[in-house]
Amino acid sequence: MALVTINGQAITPNPSRCEVGHFWLTKAGRAASGLMLMERIAKKRTVTLSWKVIREDHLKAILDNLDNRTFHTVTYPDPQGDDGKVTITAYVGDIKMDRYHTRNGYRWWIDVEIPL
Repeated sequence: MALVTINGQAITPNPSRCEVGHFWLTKAGRAASGLMLMERIAKKRTVTLSWKVIREDHLKAILDNLDNRTFHTVTYPDPQGDDGKVTITAYVGDIKMDRYHTRNGYRWWIDVEIPL
C-alpha cells in the first residue's frame, strides 16, 4: 500500500523517510506600550520525501508527475488527519539527488530528497 499519493498517483516505492513539518504563519509587532502582539494567519505543513536508494525508472515517474503542474495535491500520513492521513496543496522545493550507479541493468540514484 502506498504511503504517499501525489495528484492521485500512488508513489512507489514508498519513501525511506516521510518528514512532516508543522508551522504557523504569523504577523507580529509591538504596541506603543512595548507589548508584543502576534496574530496567527494560518497553520501550514511541509512534507519532505526521501529515498536512500531508488531505481531510475521509479524516480522518473515521480519527477514526471511533479513536472506536470505547479501545485500538487499530496496525501501523506499525519497523526492529526482523518484516518491518520492529511491532504495538502503543495509546490515542489529544490529536489536533491546524489550520483547513480548501475546494477543488474538498472540505474539507481541515492540520497534523493523531494521537499513539498
